Amino acid sequence: MISLLIAASLAWGQQQPNVILVTMDTTRADALGAYGGAIPGLLSPRDGVTPNLDEMAGRGVRFDRFYAHAPTTLNSHTSLFTGRDPHEHAVPRNGYGLPNDLRTLTEQFADAGYDTLAVVAAKALERDMGLTRGFRLYDDQMSVKKGPMYQDIAEGVVRRTRLALDARDTDKPLFLWVHFYDPHGPYSAPDDWFGRFSDPNYDGPYADPETPVLLRRALRDGTALPADVDQLAARYLAEVHYMDHHIGELFSTLSERALLEHALVVVTADHGETLSEVTRHAYGHGAGVDEGVLRVPLLIEGYGMPVARSAVVHIQVDMAGLAPTVATLVGLDEPLGAARSFAHLVRPGPVLDTDGWPSRPSRPSFSEATRKHREALSGWNNADLPRAVRVGGLGMQVIPARGEREERVVSLARETLGDPVRSLLKDLLFAWDMASPEYRVPAMSTDTMDALEALGYIHSRSEDPGDHPEPSTP
Repeated sequence: MISLLIAASLAWGQQQPNVILVTMDTTRADALGAYGGAIPGLLSPRDGVTPNLDEMAGRGVRFDRFYAHAPTTLNSHTSLFTGRDPHEHAVPRNGYGLPNDLRTLTEQFADAGYDTLAVVAAKALERDMGLTRGFRLYDDQMSVKKGPMYQDIAEGVVRRTRLALDARDTDKPLFLWVHFYDPHGPYSAPDDWFGRFSDPNYDGPYADPETPVLLRRALRDGTALPADVDQLAARYLAEVHYMDHHIGELFSTLSERALLEHALVVVTADHGETLSEVTRHAYGHGAGVDEGVLRVPLLIEGYGMPVARSAVVHIQVDMAGLAPTVATLVGLDEPLGAARSFAHLVRPGPVLDTDGWPSRPSRPSFSEATRKHREALSGWNNADLPRAVRVGGLGMQVIPARGEREERVVSLARETLGDPVRSLLKDLLFAWDMASPEYRVPAMSTDTMDALEALGYIHSRSEDPGDHPEPSTP
């Protein structure tokens, strides 16, 4: 359905705003300078990592506490495009396509008269997984082998995006989604980029980008040196820096083609990356629900639109709420998913930007790990994995204990949770668990399954018990 705002604009002959959505794979919030730029493991700060994203954050709206629901690419993007958390959309992780009855944000924009284009950089988002719904053009052609899977690096993504824009319908407003993959391991930015952040005198055993698993073991047994940890953190930042540069190139292309004169631009990440702060699953994602993998950047900027400028929003919001927010900001009024829009936090003017839970009603955000440590026997695929609830600045994660009947309950808050609040949080999480979907069988090619298993997203046998996550704090 087209809202009254869109109908009026079309009647007056005014073009609707273009919508540019950029998603970054595996990008922690604190990797951006605008969020502090102080990732774990660095011996000294690295400046100038994300100049383009920092400039956008300074001009538009930066959400300080924006959370993904899951640390896996397809699961998180499904939340973004459907307005649903994992228990509502039933996509447990990579390799499980969208259920046929889910309507997407892209379908809303297509029905509202937009030309819809996508350029993605990860095999996990290939067209067979279902996010093509509503897109007229969906470019999932990857030609660079990074680790065990074919992906694309940022330079190639921007080149393919320019080709997609060459083929756009200029008589329609544009909905463009561009996905960058670079910060995902192995951390292997081009040498001239990596050299901007690494220690040129480092001669330790972890100079090769394929060695994070070895450093993870060294962290566990206490033999990792600070210089080793700094080297891996620098490699990760080099990937983020390389991506930021090409996001700047993308913005320049959009500006040169006059696509930012009347536009809404949204930049976020599907999930983050655990670095050295959680040693049992360092240098990866999927196994836990800590801050490093779930707190991600969200930047929103409006060109010729009523969007706040140079604003920081501190109240907690999450990925499922982003689709209805984008739809609301451009005037689409069809409900999508179960999440509420937080567009009121983006509009110019004062907003209620404080958390007061549990004394004041607030919407909890739920999340769950996605990396299997053994085959599920029954029930929801992620039922035996860590999960968390965050609300009003407080949070709690529940971690299944191996070989025990009880689960470990860990506070995510800086302060110790009192018994009443702890009980309320656990009740919220229990109710979310009770609404989880049934077990799903993956639907993917053998090649894709082999590659996802090599990356650690799916497993055919039990893992080392050491891969079970340990608690961390914000």
